[in-house]
Amino acid sequence: MEELNHISSAALHFLQGDISEEEMRELNLWLGKSEENKRLLFQMKDIYDRRKGGLLPDSKEVEQSWLRLQRKLQSRSRNRWWVAPLRYAVAAAIAVFVTLAAQKLFDAQAPTYAELSVEAGPRMSHITLPDGTKVVLNGSTKFRFPDRFNGDLREVFLDGEAFFSVAHNPAAPFVVLTSRQKICVTGTTFNVMDYAADDYAITTLVGGSVTVQELSASGKAGATHQLHPGEQAYWDKVQQKMTLSAVQIDTSRTWVNKIYHFRDETLLNITQRLEKIYGIRIRIADEALKAERYTGTFPTNAGIENVLDIFNFEKNFSFEVNDDGVVVSKK
Repeated sequence: MEELNHISSAALHFLQGDISEEEMRELNLWLGKSEENKRLLFQMKDIYDRRKGGLLPDSKEVEQSWLRLQRKLQSRSRNRWWVAPLRYAVAAAIAVFVTLAAQKLFDAQAPTYAELSVEAGPRMSHITLPDGTKVVLNGSTKFRFPDRFNGDLREVFLDGEAFFSVAHNPAAPFVVLTSRQKICVTGTTFNVMDYAADDYAITTLVGGSVTVQELSASGKAGATHQLHPGEQAYWDKVQQKMTLSAVQIDTSRTWVNKIYHFRDETLLNITQRLEKIYGIRIRIADEALKAERYTGTFPTNAGIENVLDIFNFEKNFSFEVNDDGVVVSKK
């Protein structure tokens, strides 16, 4: 087993083109022991060369390759009962070798994931992904992404708000997974706001095309909705209802440009958003106030008192700022 480990490691490095001199000597000695060893290496090269999109072949493909080797051994040893024990020993060695080398191939190619967290408050973080996709993260956001994209899928994970400018690649869709949504694109500009703790999520499409799939609390896939430029998907997680609507998008008046705009939104949604922006707790003392709707625009450098005054220009409510946060009450 130890020898097979050494040989599978050397074979892997040989296939990848980064084998050391010591490993090459070890591999050559092993190859010189028998023709069967040479065939094993060629078999692994066949598996390696036929990877799909840079991925390890699936278990069925590996099994078929192994069975081809086994059939060759059986055809050569037919009617020679004395080589049967040897045949099974070699077959077992093939299985171990392929398993070890395949595992090493998988380990070598599996991407590693990093998680970026942006603290609460008027903060943002810019990141460029390995495929050239540009992402801007808002405050109170967690974003998980790989160090490279392999195969026919580019997948990232979001808890919070992000603005994406996705590099175009029809062969490898770009997927954003949140706690309750699966958003799929190929090359698109869009915004996603989906904090796991909130009762709603909003996806806004600026350009390109987006499909938004509903996910239940248990992760079960639901209906899929197609968005076109200038459309927005509002996902009510409590009612499990998706609403599509046309919106006027002015990219110069977005949080990415340090400007926030609310249009006909409930006070509850607004205050939940303000909590992320300012990193403070906002409590609405009167239940009736939560459903009232407001429209307004403000810069992110404005204080929380100024922002609440903007929405409260008709003086429908009062608010108090203290050490515990903000309390909003009916007048």
